This record gives sequence, C-alpha cells and structure tokens, in this order.
Amino acid sequence: MSASASPSAGALQLRLSEQMQALSLVSETLTLRLLELEERLSALEGQLEGLQHLQSNTLSHDSADLLTATEERIARLEDLLTEQSAPQRASVHPLQRPQPEASAQDTGFNEPELELNPFPEEEEEQPFMDELSA
Repeated sequence: MSASASPSAGALQLRLSEQMQALSLVSETLTLRLLELEERLSALEGQLEGLQHLQSNTLSHDSADLLTATEERIARLEDLLTEQSAPQRASVHPLQRPQPEASAQDTGFNEPELELNPFPEEEEEQPFMDELSA
C-alpha cells in the first residue's frame, strides 16, 4: 500500500504546486491592476483639483463682475432718487378733465353727458327666466 500511496502523494503534491502557482499568478495580476488603478485615480484627482481651482477662480471673477455691476446700478438708482426727491425739481401735475363740449364739437357727435354715479338708483326688478316662461 505504501508503494501505491507514494505515486498518488507525488501527484497530489504536483497538483497542489500547480494550483499554488496559478494562485500566485492571479494575485500578481490583481496586484498589478490595483497599482494601475491607484495611479489612474491619483491622476484623475489631480485633474479634478486643477479644474476645481480654475472653476473657483472663474466663479470668483464672474461674481466680482456681477457685484460691480450691481453696485453701479444701485448708485445710479440712488442718484435718480436723490434728484427726484429734491424740492426744486419736484412738481405736481394736477389731473385735468377734458371739457365735454369741446370733445363733442370736435367729433361732430352730440350725446348727453352721463352722470358718473357708482350706485345708480334702483330700477324696476326684471323677472327671472322661470317667471317669464310661466
């Protein structure tokens, strides 16, 4: 039995060593890929930092331009308000109603002037549709 066990033990050792070699190749390949991935990640992070830096500079420049334009607009509005609030420039224009005779003569159409009363006197009540059909 020892003679028959010995060749199978040698075959088992050979098979185990082949599997160990395959496992070491797989781990070597995974390690190399992981290193490549880390290099790519660090390169992308560097690019991202550069883009963020450029973007922040651009945004700060744009926001500075907007703030400057807003300050100028506010200054112009304040100037307009101070000019209009000065008493020598302020003037009140009263509302003038057109003369009804002059407008009637201009158009050649004579119509009696209507009284502007928001609450006209009550008129006779009109019957509803139901009352008319009955």
